[in-house]
Amino acid sequence: MSIGKETVSAENNEKETQEQELWERISTSEGTERAEVLDELSHIAYNRDNYTECLHLVDTSIEIYFKQGGLDLYLKELMHLYQGKVHCFENLKRHSEAAEAHEELAKMKALDDDIEAQAEELRAAGRAWYKVEEWRKSLDNHLAAKALTYPDITTLSMGVDNLNIGMALAKLKNYKDAIESYLSARSLCKEAKNPEFVNWCDNYLALSYIALNNGPEARFHAQHYFNYSKVAEDLGMEGYARYRLGTAHLLCQEYEDAEKHLIRSLELLTLDDDKDWEDIVAVNKDLAKALTALDRAEEAQARLERIKTIEETIAA
Repeated sequence: MSIGKETVSAENNEKETQEQELWERISTSEGTERAEVLDELSHIAYNRDNYTECLHLVDTSIEIYFKQGGLDLYLKELMHLYQGKVHCFENLKRHSEAAEAHEELAKMKALDDDIEAQAEELRAAGRAWYKVEEWRKSLDNHLAAKALTYPDITTLSMGVDNLNIGMALAKLKNYKDAIESYLSARSLCKEAKNPEFVNWCDNYLALSYIALNNGPEARFHAQHYFNYSKVAEDLGMEGYARYRLGTAHLLCQEYEDAEKHLIRSLELLTLDDDKDWEDIVAVNKDLAKALTALDRAEEAQARLERIKTIEETIAA
């Protein structure tokens, strides 16, 4: 046991000595040599989960490379450093800055004639902007990624591009165009033989058709989403699938079917410790509408009264 401890201690001492030597080189180096040392130190900081220090070191190294000739001379080095920035921002949950770094990387990948990598950076930027609810910026990046073509692009990648575009459009309340993108995505994901992504397309199609009060189309896709959840035996997904399906039946004036699915949806959604109160409130409201249509207005009102405080709280 003592041998193991001594080995670990020796390794730690070696790493500390290496780091100290790098810091000493900082004081005696300049130009790109200094930038390289800063890069090495940034890796040490990153491995310690010290992402703030890592960012500072990376930014200082980037600044030096730009002073020494920038992208014309040090494209590879700057791409590497920007990748480091992205990882730091992601670990620090600074998604807006991560998105901006991905956009800069996309430009660099274009200069490097790596179209596939450029598309991946644009997709990553789109996802990061989506996280901070910058829907237009998310859409613009996903559209830019879709516009790029390269030999190794897969049918599934094209499908996911269309799915992401649809999601951003839906957030912008452009449901008709979102549906067009979702249908294209569904077709491509089906061609790629990927049931999981076909299922996600059905989920988002149901939501968009519900937003447009198109009950029959919403019911069609919600039923497929529900079927998948049952086959996959995913109770969490089933809760949301029954919500979509129940609301679709409500729009079709099929109130008994709506009641059945919405009640079961609530049973499943409320199982989670981390409850999705927004959807739980919404399901209760739709259930109240179904009950009212079934001449059970008193029961519907009682349900609305029960969720009143929760609704006020999450809206505050």
